[in-house]
Amino acid sequence: MTGLAKIFLCVICLALTACATTQSGLSEEFDRSTKAYNRMLRWQEIENAGMTYIDQEQREEYLKKAAALKKRGLTVTDYRILSSRCLPEKKSGDVITEFDYYILPSNRIKTLSYRQKWFYLDDIKSWQLRGGFPAFE
Repeated sequence: MTGLAKIFLCVICLALTACATTQSGLSEEFDRSTKAYNRMLRWQEIENAGMTYIDQEQREEYLKKAAALKKRGLTVTDYRILSSRCLPEKKSGDVITEFDYYILPSNRIKTLSYRQKWFYLDDIKSWQLRGGFPAFE
């Protein structure tokens, strides 16, 4: 093998490693973002969750719905992430979560399934959620 061929082989290996690291990094950031968002909803940090993770085009409507439910006495008691799929090559992901909640004056616990569509935005280097506020009723 010539010196030029060895250099070329090293460059290809480095490029492949960089791609794998980037995709792995996106997957790890996806997991952190989805868990943080759902944890914020669980602990009644709905406005903070919206400001941090909701796509800017949908943020205002999300915050209006969140404020209305907060006035009605929404309390999330638990959540479970049922499935999570990240597609780093497409910079997208899907999460299905279940929330247990009640809205005052009722003390009856209800369960809601909430499908989340996530997209990675290169310009802000962050995962953002599109699809709006969960349909707590």
